[in-house]
Amino acid sequence: MRQQGAWMKWEQAMERSVTWKDIWQWNPQRIKFLIQEVYDVLPSPSNLCIWGKIETPACPLCSKIGTLEHILSSCSKALGEGRYRWRHDQVLKSITEAISKGIKGRRRTQATAKTIHFVKEGQRPEKTPRNRSAGLLPTARDWVMSVDLERQLKMPPHITQTRLGPDTILVSEATKQLVLLELTVPWEERMEEAQERKREKYQELVEDCRRNRWKTRCMPVEVGSRGFASHSLSKAYGTLGITGANRRRAIGNNVEAAEKASRWLWLKRGEQWGQ
Repeated sequence: MRQQGAWMKWEQAMERSVTWKDIWQWNPQRIKFLIQEVYDVLPSPSNLCIWGKIETPACPLCSKIGTLEHILSSCSKALGEGRYRWRHDQVLKSITEAISKGIKGRRRTQATAKTIHFVKEGQRPEKTPRNRSAGLLPTARDWVMSVDLERQLKMPPHITQTRLGPDTILVSEATKQLVLLELTVPWEERMEEAQERKREKYQELVEDCRRNRWKTRCMPVEVGSRGFASHSLSKAYGTLGITGANRRRAIGNNVEAAEKASRWLWLKRGEQWGQ
């Protein structure tokens, strides 16, 4: 019960609801995998050994104890073969697609934002309050996004010199704004640890950029290896200005990408890695 109830400790993970519509539309194997991975009742070597089905709980790749956590998040051989990196990139693609749509959507909105407000005779025009919750994307028209896919991303040399390469960089030259987004796909119980580790890693880089007079934000985000987004991801979308239905849709696509990739890693757990 301690093992199957571990999901109750996912303090940094957002709730995820599966509707009747999802149940009707999804492949039954997808629903089965999602439920079994959340409650840790998949037939991992560790569970099979506990259930008396096999004699040893060894991981088929590295011979360590093959728990579900080990297979989906901690196997050194899987890491060395690039399995976790492949999953990370699937989620990163999904996140950057949402940001790209947000940038394009803001540009279209800015192009058609001019409106005429009529005022009755004898009345003064009301001052339109500024929307302080609009986010960063509407504050500039020249956002350029660079993503660490296929080759390591490097910081623009005119901003600062560093060996660090975040997963995603958003730059506005006109307003001298810089956004660093760093994705981690950890085991859900380790989301907070991943957040703190990435903030500490990029703290000095952020300070260097600010000393060079760039308005810099660093946003570490997490999507769990079992397909649950962290609150940091929702907050990051809100900071950028991706809210409402667009944010819900984006997060839904992100967690689906993580879930599908983890299922593929699970199916290939004892096979040669070929994606």
